Amino acid sequence: MHDLVQVPVDGPVGGKWKSKWFLNGGIHAEGLLVRGREMKIRDLEVQTYLFVLLGSTLFVDKSRDRLRPAINVFLKDQRRVAGYAWGAAALAYLYKQLGMATRVGSKSICGCLTLLQAWIYEYFPLFRPSQILHAPYAPRASSWVCHRFVGGDDARQRLVRYRQMLDEMSGEDVSWTPYGRDAGTEVLRSLYTGVIRFADVAEGYDPARCRRQFGYRQTIPRTMMVPKDVYRPASCSTYIVFWEGSMDQLWGNLPSHFLHIAIDSDLCEYPSEADEDYMDWYQTRSHPRIINPDSGGVSL
Repeated sequence: MHDLVQVPVDGPVGGKWKSKWFLNGGIHAEGLLVRGREMKIRDLEVQTYLFVLLGSTLFVDKSRDRLRPAINVFLKDQRRVAGYAWGAAALAYLYKQLGMATRVGSKSICGCLTLLQAWIYEYFPLFRPSQILHAPYAPRASSWVCHRFVGGDDARQRLVRYRQMLDEMSGEDVSWTPYGRDAGTEVLRSLYTGVIRFADVAEGYDPARCRRQFGYRQTIPRTMMVPKDVYRPASCSTYIVFWEGSMDQLWGNLPSHFLHIAIDSDLCEYPSEADEDYMDWYQTRSHPRIINPDSGGVSL
């Protein structure tokens, strides 16, 4: 980062040292943009812009106006930027954040929440805001007209109502194939099954757990993918995870890692179709209700 902003290393970046660009161990987004324009070096200006763009959209953390330094590693050679699978990287990062947000004691969530919110609107019509005509080649998510809510009692009651709506939903209330019945064949990479990665984040991706979004009947999926080895060094607060095979082998040999489907026999007769024993399997592994039925449906 010092190389990027072209300033000498005159303080501990990981500590409480502050400057226009470094703040409490992070990279200050607004200051970095200003510095990029000040240097008047085209390549560095583009690099700082891409760094702020990706850090404030796809790889958002909980520090508000600071950026994750790891992104910058992928931006030094601008000729290679367009060749990276940014969609897969953003998804891996979001998957990790969703897992962390479900832990007891977690009070917030980060990642590309625009992607998560747009995904909810696509699949669950009950929660959709108003929609405008989608302009050709515009981002799909830009067609939703979202309204900002204020806090207070109204927010509390809205949360209760949303949870009740979720509890009362049936298969008829889900848009199972919002991207069309041929999404898997039109975007073949969506049928990839294996591990997706961004920097030090590696997450399992298994489309067999949601076959209905490709127009296929849902079956009991295989056992969840588990790492080959996991350990946590005594000097580290996080786990180190090893998957079978390298990321490059998995991603580079796509045809051998696609979800295999018998097209004729697996097509859905109706959108929410599943095997006879699937729901029994699902109920033992999920939470059928969000609101405790013993609370009368009013307690949070």
